[in-house]
Amino acid sequence: MSIVLPTPDAALAARFAGGDENALATLYRQQYDSLLSAARHVLGDDLAHYRGRVAHKAMLDAWVARDRFQNATALGAFLEEAIQQEAGVQRRKHAALHHRGSGIDSGSHVTVPDVEEAMRQLLAEVHAPAIDHDAALAEARAVKRAHAKAHVERVGSRPKWVLQAIGAVAVLVGIFVFQRWMTRSSENVAVDRALKGEEVQTLTSGRGQRGTLTLRDGTKATMGSESLLRVPPEFANSQRTVQIEGTATFAVTPDTVMAARQFAVRAGDLTVTAHGTVFSVRYYPEDSTAYVQVSEGTVSVHDRVRNTRQELKAGEGLRLTRDGQLGPLEGMERDVALAWTRDTIVFDKAPLKLVVPELVRWFGLNAQLADESIGDRPVSMRVALASSGDATKALTQAANLAITFGQNDRIEFRDASAVPPAPAGKKK
Repeated sequence: MSIVLPTPDAALAARFAGGDENALATLYRQQYDSLLSAARHVLGDDLAHYRGRVAHKAMLDAWVARDRFQNATALGAFLEEAIQQEAGVQRRKHAALHHRGSGIDSGSHVTVPDVEEAMRQLLAEVHAPAIDHDAALAEARAVKRAHAKAHVERVGSRPKWVLQAIGAVAVLVGIFVFQRWMTRSSENVAVDRALKGEEVQTLTSGRGQRGTLTLRDGTKATMGSESLLRVPPEFANSQRTVQIEGTATFAVTPDTVMAARQFAVRAGDLTVTAHGTVFSVRYYPEDSTAYVQVSEGTVSVHDRVRNTRQELKAGEGLRLTRDGQLGPLEGMERDVALAWTRDTIVFDKAPLKLVVPELVRWFGLNAQLADESIGDRPVSMRVALASSGDATKALTQAANLAITFGQNDRIEFRDASAVPPAPAGKKK
């Protein structure tokens, strides 16, 4: 459900990006009614009472990310995306309460503040003292140690037969865990062999291509450009694991025959296991980071190299770097990684030498950067995947470039200041 907000004034957006709180106040007052209207559009009439919360969170997120906005268009686009994201959060919270049958109308007491009250609430949160996470963690650890000490003292006072029983249970648990580990290990070996076998089916998308296909179990895979999906011959029979190099969104069909036969995607070192889910994965082997984002349901993400696991629910994502750094996927980074799922691509201060290959990938362009000396020039822009012409025009404006043509009509991007203007009445 798309929304369009008024583009902020350029001078005001520049002051906002520079950390001017007066600009924050002015922008919020100017945009408040539009933010409320957009939030209501996404929430629907049944949840419209949450539109004040959505507007508040969108503007607060924009303020936190303010140093990323190089122009008013980028700020406006961020606010639109933030409205969509926060409205989705509110809808999922409401759906969860409804599913649990709490019988509570959680929105009955929610009111939408007027613009001045909304402004006071926003500034109060902006000026709220930062949480001392280290102190909180230290306190939590101290409590945990105290609980552990008390537990040891209680155990030490128990009769001998109780301790023997506990020991026997521990042995049984250990045997069970070992058996499960052996089962998982053998399953992983079988999947490895299946994905590397000669009969594996390879599905690919080329440059500038995107499309949706249906796998044998009914799962729909929407593949991004320059992506490769490996499907073993055993898929939908003895196992349901595929492998992606590139990026894709999976709308998973539940297995009604064998509940334990869960759908999984391997992406580099990660295995993403779905639980009634729609999720997206991005892993291009030449990239330094793998990304996972969940739209519906939940997934379990397993780093097979470091043997760590993490559960993600709808609206959550994560990133894993090659050196094993795991963290949440949020804000602008999420937009950059997976905006293609919303028919756009986004760059946030990306070096020009990486932007051009991305345009080649997503638009199938015959293009290159002709001047390597400007390869580190930062680029921030958002372009729709509908038109390669619009994309090249946007890049020339965002990075101060000019276009010339080389052999075989290849597009060559050059520094605009180094290209002489075309003579009057002649084409360049």
